[in-house]
Amino acid sequence: MNPRLAVPTVVSGAAQTARDTEDASVLEPRVVVQRYLAEVLVGGDPTATDSLIASDPFRQRVLAFRRAFPDLAVDTVLLISEGDLIAVRATGRGTHLGPFQGIAPTRRSWTATCSSFYRVEAGAIVEAWVNWDLLAILEQIGGVHRLEPASA
Repeated sequence: MNPRLAVPTVVSGAAQTARDTEDASVLEPRVVVQRYLAEVLVGGDPTATDSLIASDPFRQRVLAFRRAFPDLAVDTVLLISEGDLIAVRATGRGTHLGPFQGIAPTRRSWTATCSSFYRVEAGAIVEAWVNWDLLAILEQIGGVHRLEPASA
């Protein structure tokens, strides 16, 4: 198990590892997302990226995020499975070591929350809605600065 990925404490859904016990190559959506979190988002495994993500735009966004934060660690707080949809609540942390949102590497670390939803078909993520607390990340890496409140 990857020490940079904490396993969720609450999991909803069946504990099966294959949608069809006769075809173990097609994983349950929950298992696909768990593997994505461990092997792709945290592990940066290009082989897993190709096999677990069917959407090229999403694959490119994940690869760019990994280049910006190669030491990314994720603590999954909640993972809920309902059919082919998976919801994840997580906290991530990383160090800004590559370009991100037009900002050159600052070598600053950040911690932020993330809420995401994934739709899985035939053992791969086909749609993803990922919402990192981008303002928190940008503030911590020095990409934006919070204005002091105006006094009256």
